[in-house]
Amino acid sequence: MDDSQLRVGFGETNITPPHGLYMCGSLDPRKNEGTTDPLQSHALVVESGGRRIAIVGVDLIGLPKALSDEIIAEAAGRTGIASEDILVASSHTHSGPYTAEGLYSNQVTDAEYLSTLPGRIGDSVELAAGRVEPASMFIGRSLVHHGIHNRRVICPDGKVLNTWMPQALNDLELVPQVLGTAGPVDPELWVVRFDRPDGSTIGVFYNFSLHTNSKGGLTWSADYPCVVAEQMREAYGADVISVYTPGACADINVTMGGDRWRESASYFAEQAVEAARRAIPVEGPIAVGAVRREITVPRRDPTDQPPEAIGRLNWGGAGGRADVFDRQAKLVASMPEQQTVVVGAARIGPFGIATNPGELFVEHGLTIKRRSPFPHTVVSELTNDLIMYQPTRQAFAQQGYETLVGPNRVAMEGIEKIVDTAVELVEELWNEQPA
Repeated sequence: MDDSQLRVGFGETNITPPHGLYMCGSLDPRKNEGTTDPLQSHALVVESGGRRIAIVGVDLIGLPKALSDEIIAEAAGRTGIASEDILVASSHTHSGPYTAEGLYSNQVTDAEYLSTLPGRIGDSVELAAGRVEPASMFIGRSLVHHGIHNRRVICPDGKVLNTWMPQALNDLELVPQVLGTAGPVDPELWVVRFDRPDGSTIGVFYNFSLHTNSKGGLTWSADYPCVVAEQMREAYGADVISVYTPGACADINVTMGGDRWRESASYFAEQAVEAARRAIPVEGPIAVGAVRREITVPRRDPTDQPPEAIGRLNWGGAGGRADVFDRQAKLVASMPEQQTVVVGAARIGPFGIATNPGELFVEHGLTIKRRSPFPHTVVSELTNDLIMYQPTRQAFAQQGYETLVGPNRVAMEGIEKIVDTAVELVEELWNEQPA
C-alpha cells in the first residue's frame, strides 16, 4: 500500500436516547415526548503519510471531559488510533438529552443512557476505521449571510440584551433605542468532500458557525445538521455520511427557528451542497496530523459579577431568573480555582482545524483564523470537553447572558490562554509540513 495515498472512511451510529428523558437547551428541563430526527454519531477517519486521525461529530449538547475521555479511550482501544489523534465534537443541539448535571438544572441526567455513549460512539469510529479506502480531497465554501445573526444588541446604556428577549427589547420605555449589533458573524460554511477514484462521493466534513438551537420543542432532533445530511445524500448518494463540527458560534443564532426551523435548515443545506459542488481538488501529498494539549486555566471569580447583572435581563418576560443564576453562582464558587481543559488541532492537507473546549465567541474564532498559518482554517468548538461560554473582554463589560457566572466559568485570562494555545497548536502542525 502506498503510504502517501490519502485514505478515508466514514461511520455512522444511532445514539438517540429513550423517550421520556429530560431535554437540555433551556433554563428549565423539558420532558421528551418522542423523536423528530434521530441523534447520531458520525465519524471520519483519515490516513496519509503514516498518520491516522479521527474526527467525530455527535448530536449532543456537549460532552464533559470525563465522559469525552471515556469515549476517546473506547475508540482508541478498538481502532489503534492514538487518543490524542481523536477529536469528538458535539453539535450542541438544544433538542437532545442532558449530558452533565449543573447545566442550569440538577437530577436531570440518565446514567444508564450516558453509560451507553462510549460504546455507541466508539462503534461509529470503528466502522469508519474499517472502511478506509483511497480518496481524493476537495475543499469548498459558501458565504452564508441569510438566516444568521449576532444575538446580542446594544442598548443606550452600553449594555446588551439578547435577541430572544423581545418583551424587553420592544419596550420603548426600557429600551428607547437599539444601537446596533454587539458583534460580527462568521459567514463561512466550509465543506471538505472526499471522492473515490471512480468519482463517487464517500462522505463530507463540514463546519459552520451557528448555534444549533433552531428547533426546540419536546422531541429529539439533531436540528439543522440532520437536514444538511439529508440533502447531501440526495445530491451525492444514499450512503454518503456528513460529519459536522460547530464553529465559534457562542453568540450566533438562527434568525428563523421554532415551527419554521426546517426552512432555515433547508437553506443552510442548499448552501452546503453548493459548497461541495464548487469544491476544488487538493493536489499532491496530503499531510494528516493532530495534536492535543491539556492546560490549566483559572476559574471565574463569582464575586466579580456586577450586582445588577442578573436583574437587568428579561428572560422571555420572566425576569432575570435569579432563581437559576444565583444557584449557578454558588455552583461555580464551589468549583476548584484551577481547571484542566483540552485544546487541540488537526489538519488534512491545507485545511486546519483548531479545537475549543466550550462555547467560543465568534470574535475569538475570527482571531484564530487570522492568526493561523493555514490557508483554510476552522474552529471546532465543544470538542473533547464542555466548559460553557467564553466571551470577549468587551462582552464582559456589556453584561449579556453569556457573561453571567454559571454560563461563564473560566476567567478572561483563561479564555485568552485557550485561544493562544489553539493558535500554537495549528502553527505546530503547519510547521511539521507546510502545504
